[in-house]
Amino acid sequence: MFKKLMGEKIYCGLDIGSQRVKAGVLKVKDVKEVELLGVYENKVHGYRDGAVIDLGELSECVHAALTGLSQTVGVKIKDVQVGVSGDLVETRRTEALIPLTDKGGKVIDRRDIKQVNTQVRLLAVRMEEDVLHDFPQSYQVDDVLGVVNPVGLLGRKLGVQSLMIVAPTIRLNNLRKAVHQAGFDVARLSFSSYGSSEVSLEDKDRQEGCVLIDSGAKLTNYLIFKDKICRAIGKINIGGDHLTRSIADRFNLSFDLAEDIKKSHAGALGLEPHPQEEVLVKRENSYAPIKKEAICQAMESDIVSFVDKISSAIKESGLGGQIRRGIIVTGGGSLLTGLMERVEQGTGFPVRLAKLNLTSQKDLGNAALFSSVVGLANNGFKESFTFSVTSQSQANWFKYMTSNARELYQEYF
Repeated sequence: MFKKLMGEKIYCGLDIGSQRVKAGVLKVKDVKEVELLGVYENKVHGYRDGAVIDLGELSECVHAALTGLSQTVGVKIKDVQVGVSGDLVETRRTEALIPLTDKGGKVIDRRDIKQVNTQVRLLAVRMEEDVLHDFPQSYQVDDVLGVVNPVGLLGRKLGVQSLMIVAPTIRLNNLRKAVHQAGFDVARLSFSSYGSSEVSLEDKDRQEGCVLIDSGAKLTNYLIFKDKICRAIGKINIGGDHLTRSIADRFNLSFDLAEDIKKSHAGALGLEPHPQEEVLVKRENSYAPIKKEAICQAMESDIVSFVDKISSAIKESGLGGQIRRGIIVTGGGSLLTGLMERVEQGTGFPVRLAKLNLTSQKDLGNAALFSSVVGLANNGFKESFTFSVTSQSQANWFKYMTSNARELYQEYF
């Protein structure tokens, strides 16, 4: 039934980062047939530190990326799921408590859950902010804390403790305007790193506890999951550009040349397979040799700080003892040779590179580079229906509808 109702649909994710604009398209025939058609990227202009600084330039970049993707995969793109970078968002923990009845007790239903979640969102945000995501951590029924699922329980008061991702409304509206000016509609704005988690993590990872590290050019975001809930979110102000800048400063090179050297010859100190090999670097009128070991040494303090900050973040979350599935890394910054091994040594957790949990028409190579846009597109698919994608059968659909009817009856009669 679900397949007949749905038909074939196209979903597109767009991630505007500090260096690149990336886009990806999914083709969905039904819940079990989600296919990645392709990805596309180009340099970003008109966007810096989470803000639009030139609307025309950014719109041109977005237009180039989406039209390039459309032509590459042969599908028409109308609306996009837009990713918001980590330097634009903030996280906030808050709670709310609402009365259910003056006397006796009321049977708690989904309408009550929706009401208390709405209330906590209102309390959490300022006038100039929008909520991108909210993650209820646990509920409270009267004086009972830590309730996982209050539906069906009797109570006079209902509370919730929630973790939220918020962003400035004006900056979000400027992103929307850039996409609109490029000729496309914005279906939704989401946190890019959370989008990555949707296709980089397995259900078992979220259930048993894991850390997702999304390392970008300017900064690194981390998300900690346990019991299928996002429990902690934060950012580390070290990204791939910091390593590039250290190489550039150490050897008096341009940033672009240092970036090329980092991608082609650099690695974490002690894990570079050929440290004594030399790299010829072009100077004004000649070439100068630099040992790979010296390149690694130039980045060492940043790498040490990076690993220390990850360890501290896990420790401060209070969830270190509950992480059973280790650390999953994604993003361009994660591809440095030996970095995963250093993170594993420094944190004591097993570390693996993210893989996309869906089929693809072609091999992406480094899938970690595009997990955000694929995840954003996947979120668009999942959220385009009013009932859960796991409730596919007619029986489940009927159960969903009768449950709603029963709650309406209890509410008014």
